[in-house]
Amino acid sequence: MNKQIGNFSRRDFLKAVGALSAGLAANPLLHSNIRAFAQDVAAQPPITVLINDSPWFPGFAAMVELYTETTGNQINLDVTPFPGMLDKTRNAVQAGESEYDAVAITEQNIPFFYKSGLLRPITDIDADFSLDENIISYGDAARWDSDLGVNGPMGTILGVPINGNIQLYYYRRDLFDENGIEPPKTFDEMEAIAEQLGRPPRMFGNANRANPIWWEFGAYVDSYDAEYVRLEADGSWSVGFERPEGLEAVNRWLRLGRDWAPQNYADLGQGDLLALMASGRLAQVHMVGAAAPNYDNPDISVVGGNMGATVVPGVTAEARSPRTGMWVMCHPDNLPDERAAAGLEFVKWLTTKDNQLAYAKAGAIPVRQDTYEELATDPVVGWWTSAFAESTPFLHPETRLPETPLIRDSVTTRMAQAYVNEISADEAVSLMASEVRTVMEDAGYTVS
Repeated sequence: MNKQIGNFSRRDFLKAVGALSAGLAANPLLHSNIRAFAQDVAAQPPITVLINDSPWFPGFAAMVELYTETTGNQINLDVTPFPGMLDKTRNAVQAGESEYDAVAITEQNIPFFYKSGLLRPITDIDADFSLDENIISYGDAARWDSDLGVNGPMGTILGVPINGNIQLYYYRRDLFDENGIEPPKTFDEMEAIAEQLGRPPRMFGNANRANPIWWEFGAYVDSYDAEYVRLEADGSWSVGFERPEGLEAVNRWLRLGRDWAPQNYADLGQGDLLALMASGRLAQVHMVGAAAPNYDNPDISVVGGNMGATVVPGVTAEARSPRTGMWVMCHPDNLPDERAAAGLEFVKWLTTKDNQLAYAKAGAIPVRQDTYEELATDPVVGWWTSAFAESTPFLHPETRLPETPLIRDSVTTRMAQAYVNEISADEAVSLMASEVRTVMEDAGYTVS
């Protein structure tokens, strides 16, 4: 077994290994294909990977074990809680020589590291490298356009997606079937469902994540065409809260988050929403896609086999805008060529179709569209992988600017105040519009 350091659940890791083994045993052809492909992987020196401790980590670790088993190449993992990832990555890329051969970078930190010039361009490691067309773009998350200072299709490849986390809409399929309800595509339909099925305190019609109000709320402002900030065709930036649609998005969020939710709606975090749905007390919820396997876990859920998932609703069906919350794997520039090549070899292995199928079986979140489409009819994971596949055309990336933390501070503060009626929705929108504009102008952006 490879060396793993850090605090993580050994039990969850072993469960993921067991799930992967069972999945491969049930699909001998897949297992055979993985072993056959491994024969083409050249022998590499041992590598060390910085990876975050997360619900999908056990599945990632199980794939690391499979990589070593099938290729003979060793990988050591430094498993780090999310809050520590930024400092460890920053220290590694700024050192004389990085202690890590590959580092996982969350979407919100992409601008900082891509802009820094401290990551090795992937084609500098492998001149023949190209992103497989089936790896989902996630708003060009792999590329950085240094002229525009944003992710863009013509940018340099600095990372490869390794976790395809997005937002999904979850619902109680059994309740919907009993009441003749179709999964909603619009916010209006969500409200009608909340009114029809809500029977508090036994059953709540809907609840939103309020701690903090940012990522999921982004799907609302994007759907209303009121993105926090947007790069316009003339090269200037606009602030969504300065448009009338910004207020509409806020009012919709407040209504869906409060009117059919538990009394402690202002305190609900991601774990609270998961617990409400898993305990059978929530009819529908918009939350992180990585939560899906939890609903099938009998240790924490009573709704296994009764769940459904689809694209997050929007103002209209065409304007649905689920946000991404994915991770890329990158390679520090301060590495000897041999170490960088060994790190990339693992990433290339992990992102092939067959290995991505195994990745999902182990409980992780794939990054390939063809993987999701093939798994859409799987009797175990098909109920949520089909929703991932269906969501791809509607995906909107996280707000990826070095100034995003300052924008997020404004939004989370003012929306929290509006949520508990400390300020009105109009006041919240006015303050956010002013504060976000100031952030952008102070950073030197031209704001229209």
